[in-house]
Amino acid sequence: MSYRVLQSRTLVAKPLLMVAVSIMRMLTRIFVAALLALTCGTAMAATQLTIYTAAPPSDLARIESAFRSENQDIEIRWVRDSTDRILHRLRVESRQSKADIVWGVAASGIAALAANGYFEPYAPADFSDLDRRFSDGQTPPRWIGLQVWANVLCVNRDLLAAENLKSPERWGDLLDPAFKERVLALDPAGSRTGLMTVAGWMSLWGNDGAWRYMEGLHRNIAVYLRSGNAPCDFVARGLYPIGISYAYRAAKHIAKGRPIDLIVPGDSVGWDVEAMAIVRGTPYVEAARAFADWAIGPAAMKLQSRRFGLVSRPGNGSDVRFYPEKLKDALVPIDFEERAIERERMLAEWRLRFGAKAEPGQ
Repeated sequence: MSYRVLQSRTLVAKPLLMVAVSIMRMLTRIFVAALLALTCGTAMAATQLTIYTAAPPSDLARIESAFRSENQDIEIRWVRDSTDRILHRLRVESRQSKADIVWGVAASGIAALAANGYFEPYAPADFSDLDRRFSDGQTPPRWIGLQVWANVLCVNRDLLAAENLKSPERWGDLLDPAFKERVLALDPAGSRTGLMTVAGWMSLWGNDGAWRYMEGLHRNIAVYLRSGNAPCDFVARGLYPIGISYAYRAAKHIAKGRPIDLIVPGDSVGWDVEAMAIVRGTPYVEAARAFADWAIGPAAMKLQSRRFGLVSRPGNGSDVRFYPEKLKDALVPIDFEERAIERERMLAEWRLRFGAKAEPGQ
């Protein structure tokens, strides 16, 4: 082969080689950049916790903002619904749950699911600081109680005076014939507050004693309402003198200047607690535990006391004006698991006996 031919081929090959090298360098840069982006993206991507809740949207915004300020690597996806619908959803999804945590759901509802293995037992950091009455009795607990609400009587003192009626001090006082059809109560099938009222009486007097009491009380009931707020609201408007409701609602009406007295019956009251539990099988156990640890801390409990007044961490006093300090000592012991098991049977019996005065369902 002649020197000229070799030189010609070399002249052609050299630019091609340079182009190939340039392409390889460019591809290498692209690959490295993509790898770095993927690595950084993976490192920076936040874990997303799906939390089922029955709490109002205003609570969720505050809780999420406070939690994420301390846990930037965990995002929250809220799924909000009523307690009963959340419980149904968890049952339907039992083989492959879409939730990682339930939070702000009544213990009277989740206790039955806990007994059937739906939740991962976990004792958050500082769990020993909480009042044990308000959480699952198992160790470690399957659910943790956070925010407590409890029965009180809302009494319109102006109406009582106008009708020459004496203010009740105990549950038994409501049986006075003078109160015939002047008392508002709650339908336990339509209201968690109504359910806790009946559960409280059954825990206080036993099932038979509670049914006897309710038979006597029924004569004085005007209507069984479906909203836990309604009895206090109607009493505050001067439509009825007495309503069986819960403490926070009564305190809010007093703060607005309504002629309401908040009565804590002297023989103990029913109560429930909004609770939290880690769903068994979540792939994000560590993130779920981080949320649980945070949720029982002093700062989180302070936020949660705004709507309830009483929380499970002692020392977190209520910011709710006129909230009765003595209420925490008036709570009757309640076995939520037992009550959850008996719920449907109790409701069927209640409808049979008292359903004629119940507000029509939705």
